[in-house]
Amino acid sequence: MNSTEDEWRPFSARRSEAAHQEFVRLTDGVPSWLRESLWKWLSGQLHSRYSSNRGGSYSAPSADKIRRVERVLRISSGWNGDGESFTERQSLLRHLRETLYKDDNAFLSAVDLMLSDLTPKSYQCEDLEQALDEAASTWRVGLVAGKPGLVERIDATVQLAAETTGTLDARAGRLLADAWKHAFSMAKDPSASYRYAVRAVEAAAAPIISPKDTLPTLGKMISAFRDKPEKWNFTFKVDSATDPKTVLLGMMQILWTNEYTRHVDPDVQAPLHVSQAEAESAVVLAVTLVNWFTSGAVSPA
Repeated sequence: MNSTEDEWRPFSARRSEAAHQEFVRLTDGVPSWLRESLWKWLSGQLHSRYSSNRGGSYSAPSADKIRRVERVLRISSGWNGDGESFTERQSLLRHLRETLYKDDNAFLSAVDLMLSDLTPKSYQCEDLEQALDEAASTWRVGLVAGKPGLVERIDATVQLAAETTGTLDARAGRLLADAWKHAFSMAKDPSASYRYAVRAVEAAAAPIISPKDTLPTLGKMISAFRDKPEKWNFTFKVDSATDPKTVLLGMMQILWTNEYTRHVDPDVQAPLHVSQAEAESAVVLAVTLVNWFTSGAVSPA
């Protein structure tokens, strides 16, 4: 939600700061106040144009699109007709609606799927983003693998930093985009996200720290930087409290050592996968590191 001073708020949200915070609090899933608006948008994407017997055309639910939603999301509307007639297609759409209204994740996944067929600047994307924003949804319209998709509504500054950093180096940018997708899109995979975050930093840092290494890893680059930090310049200068190069080294070490799932720990109680929170933190950290290495902030001395 936008947070400008002159933005309208309902009377109940203006009575106290607590009421205001409750009103702007983001809501996951498909809350009751968003459900019908979201269905109106989704059902519109599930329609197609058909030719009429009188030479014109009309819009009606598309059995092909609805069946695709069922196949991709591995769900069933419970309707067994062939969808040849207008009445049958309407019935199929009603059955899908009943199915999605019982499962918020399936509902959002169907929206995400239909978004992927659109172009980023289309009015359909803008209409959906407005509805999600006004409903204070956790989700917003963003880019997933270059296509429109649902992504978590995070700080706009962080989002912009990630998108800008991705343009500085093509290879590191692609890896960072994959890390971002697995952390913040509907298709979450924390371990994959963390792995791509590390690889993005490796791709960005290797030309600066280990240009002759044919198999550079973040671990080896950390060792090289720790042993002879004077071999590199860093935009930040030493101040009275902290050596900036020590901070840079520490950030690289945090990212590297906390990907503990890349090896099997003998301790049977050790987690097998990184958590969602760890993956999100790793991606945000990687955004900064990739930016520093690809923008020239870190350079050979």
